[in-house]
Amino acid sequence: MRRIPIQNMYYILCYAWGMGDMRGRVNVGIEECPSLSDLLVHVLLNATDNLLKRGMAQGYSVYGNEMDGIKGKINIGETLRMGRYRQGKIFCQYDELTPDILINQIIFSTLLDSLKIAGLSGENKDRIDKTLRRMPQTKRIRITEHTLNSVKLHRNNIYYHFVLNVCRMLHQSALPNESLTGRLEFLDIRDDERQMNRIFERFLMNFYKQECRQDFPEVSRSYIRFQLTPCGMTFAKGSDEAYALLPVMETDVTLYNPQTKKKIILDAKYYKDTLVSRYGEKGKIRRDHLSQILSYVMNQENETLPQTKDAKGILVYPTVDTELDVSYVYKDTSHVIRVSTVNLNQDWRLIEKRLREIII
Repeated sequence: MRRIPIQNMYYILCYAWGMGDMRGRVNVGIEECPSLSDLLVHVLLNATDNLLKRGMAQGYSVYGNEMDGIKGKINIGETLRMGRYRQGKIFCQYDELTPDILINQIIFSTLLDSLKIAGLSGENKDRIDKTLRRMPQTKRIRITEHTLNSVKLHRNNIYYHFVLNVCRMLHQSALPNESLTGRLEFLDIRDDERQMNRIFERFLMNFYKQECRQDFPEVSRSYIRFQLTPCGMTFAKGSDEAYALLPVMETDVTLYNPQTKKKIILDAKYYKDTLVSRYGEKGKIRRDHLSQILSYVMNQENETLPQTKDAKGILVYPTVDTELDVSYVYKDTSHVIRVSTVNLNQDWRLIEKRLREIII
């Protein structure tokens, strides 16, 4: 599968991060963003500029200094250790409001690290220099997953959610270049099926949650238990222990309309090739994928809930080449199993249209 165009990748990331409304706020044409690293740095710079305009978040930090008067709390131990209290010098600890807090340190440090990315456009490097000069005095830190996970977002700083996701992706994708000392090599996530599968899954979830709430007011993951009843146990103490051994299935996306009782289970599959073939035979739908969606649909049935009797299961694959759309009915039930693709190498309006068609 060819790479997803930069602009479409940006839109997908916006939805995956739960910020679909951000997709129209940044110009991400090929001139501004010739590569994914340039895209992320470009977006981070725009977001940082907006933060500087509105005022970057501040927090209280504890400082300690020797001084003539009293400010905050007196640190008696440190005052005695310094030994200058006879000259009226007292060591005090006090809180002070400052922009030098963790989230701003992450932005500042990510921008500095981005200057090391091999192949980053000169325009972005110039913009980084200008933006760093405008930022308030901020400490540079070493960014780790622990650092990123330590940021506490709340009502007063929730607007940092988007920029934190951009910093996280830059951190995860920029690795030391063994052949170029002091430089970072950017690994394009579009080449990583496992990471793209997670992004594609969150993208579908948030797209349908945001754009199709009228047709499906309830969009979430659902948890399904295998409909198996313990019998003939020879080693288990009782049925509760046997039940506890059964795993719970978790859907990627479940759509439900309480008024129409329509229920759809979506399973997102990001693979280079939608169909597989062996020994030169014609391509087939992946057996394990069909088994998985069938298992969801059949095990979610509940005699007391009519909507579970005709729930639909859909396997959704991305493609940048040919489309696929086939439907099947399972035995003599009302369950429809559909296999559909969405072409991510087209105008975004057509992608939106296709995503809506899939759940009709």
